[in-house]
Amino acid sequence: MKISDILKTKSTISFEIFPPKNKDGDISSIYHTIEELSKLNPDFISVTYGAGGSNKDKTIEIASTIKNQYHIESVAHLTCINATEDSIKDICQQLKNNNVENILGLRGDFPNDPNFNKDEMVFHYAIELDEFIIKEFPGDFCLSGACYPEVHYEAACFEDDLKALKQKVDAGAEYLVTQVFYDNNYYYRLVKEARRIGITVPI
Repeated sequence: MKISDILKTKSTISFEIFPPKNKDGDISSIYHTIEELSKLNPDFISVTYGAGGSNKDKTIEIASTIKNQYHIESVAHLTCINATEDSIKDICQQLKNNNVENILGLRGDFPNDPNFNKDEMVFHYAIELDEFIIKEFPGDFCLSGACYPEVHYEAACFEDDLKALKQKVDAGAEYLVTQVFYDNNYYYRLVKEARRIGITVPI
């Protein structure tokens, strides 16, 4: 089920988990965590994605397990900073094959590589990723986007960040997930100003 459909009917509780980081690449410990979280009947669990796609396969595996073994909706984080069109199509096809219908589209952080060339990036922003997924997989996924109550660190100001958020929604994000915040006033400001400029999706 798509998260956008769930949000039409109820307020939700969800969790976010990440593939365990260890030398052997063993991710089995995460399933104990999922087992315990499942007892709390979350509406969905999102699975983060490693910088530069380092945990791509693990994210797909974990998201698939959440959906197909625990019967909880899963949201797969998908970053595009190092991605090609073919790699994005491959990941989306794997998610589709595993009945995962929800993707949080992200640009991702720049890698700590002095040789990384931004000019060679295929996708420069999450907006471009969303547009590509919608074009290649029309109707298959519910896309969500990230937003920043305390303003994205690369944005010049709150107003510019808000404009970028509107573009993200226009590109296909059906709901928005905030970065963590500790002062509710930042969240209330974001929602109020987002509604003022025509962003109507759940935040």
